[in-house]
Amino acid sequence: MNNATTRAVAAFAAAGHHFPPLARARAVDAITDCVGCMLGGSREALAAPLLKTLATVATPRDGMRAPLLGTRQYAAPGDAALFNGTIAHALDYDDTNHPAYAHPSAVLVPALLALAASEQMSGRALVDAYIVGFELFGKLGRALNTAHYKRGWHATGTFGAIAAAVAAGNLLRLDERQTVNALGIAASSAAGLRANFGSMVKPLHAGQAARNGVVAALLAREGFVATDAVFEHEYGYCEVFNDGLSFDPAPLAAAGESLEILTQYGLALKLYPSCGATHPGIEAALMVRPKIGDAPIRSIRAGVCEMALAPLIHVMPNAPLEGKFSLHYCIAAALVDGAVNLDTFTPAKIADPRIRELIPRITMEVDERVRHGTEFPTIIEVETQSGRRFECLVPLAPGKPERWFTPEQLRAKFDDCALRAWSPGRLDGAFAALRALDDDVPVATRLAPFGFQPAGPSVPADAHQEPFHAQSHA
Repeated sequence: MNNATTRAVAAFAAAGHHFPPLARARAVDAITDCVGCMLGGSREALAAPLLKTLATVATPRDGMRAPLLGTRQYAAPGDAALFNGTIAHALDYDDTNHPAYAHPSAVLVPALLALAASEQMSGRALVDAYIVGFELFGKLGRALNTAHYKRGWHATGTFGAIAAAVAAGNLLRLDERQTVNALGIAASSAAGLRANFGSMVKPLHAGQAARNGVVAALLAREGFVATDAVFEHEYGYCEVFNDGLSFDPAPLAAAGESLEILTQYGLALKLYPSCGATHPGIEAALMVRPKIGDAPIRSIRAGVCEMALAPLIHVMPNAPLEGKFSLHYCIAAALVDGAVNLDTFTPAKIADPRIRELIPRITMEVDERVRHGTEFPTIIEVETQSGRRFECLVPLAPGKPERWFTPEQLRAKFDDCALRAWSPGRLDGAFAALRALDDDVPVATRLAPFGFQPAGPSVPADAHQEPFHAQSHA
């Protein structure tokens, strides 16, 4: 059987690379952003059942050296990747990628940090591996989307298992044959249904993909064998996940060309802790708000693209996680409070009578002016009781490459997230460690402020790690 595509992907993943400075800088920004999201997510309610289910230890020892961020616990690499991946996506504040329509860093960063904590890997090697994994996210999106996403698959899970496997394989320096096996192993563990959007299972998809990628790479290193044509087989990854519809394998065969992390929409940091499809609408509402003043609102129309209808499945949310997938709620909160932040998605805010009273006046429908948009462009039209009308179009959310975060925005978001788990005195050192990650210093040494421990004899757990207390509002 022809296996040219599988071999091309494996060859790219197994090769040494010299990625350009801008790609590396964006990767470090994304890793920094994701670690902040992990710390914030560690206080969500979903963390507690994970901790009760996974095998953890209070003191790192052989085979159990990967820290669970925001806690005082350590675990094996696969379990740590599962926990950290889940909390990374728990706030829905982590970055996104188009055309994958997925959350790459919430999968890649936990997988790579878990392995780096167990083996002496440099920060430079981790950044290389991150870019390799990110490349697969984007190339899978080009090969299979948007049909894959529209059929109900959550690409963070389905693409993520593959991307995490090649990233982990690159970090572990697997050869081409081992990487082919890792791809085959990971492909059989890929999953994630959009039916679970708005529940704890959506972030679990990121954790599962991270864990499955780590396990696939470790198994392949030890000689575990899989099909050598996982992308080409008639019952393989591409055919099955696209339900037999036509797909273009060329992007996968071209992995490494036109790096996805440098494309126009390849990597997007999030300014708001909600589904990315809500972000242009949130910004439009915030821009219209000063013009409305105190005038009573009669109606609000949100004109969206067709793609926005898929993830925005809630209207009147009954829980914070549902609010993240309700454009109605996000617009109402923006107009009432003049901000959308982590406090927007709490039980108290979900129950705010001012917001709930406004939601029934909001309609969401496809607008012909933006119908075919791929970046969730949104038009907000507000009519006051006196008949005055205000309109605002936001074609592209903040945090996209054209509207990249400033250093001040990145630090402010990191602090906002990390302060949910840590005291202020820990932030400067931790943030500085992340910003200096792309060098030859071992990751475990560089990230000691986060509880990482170098390989070697067992050492006591971080005495400065603050107690874990999950919040109940997730």
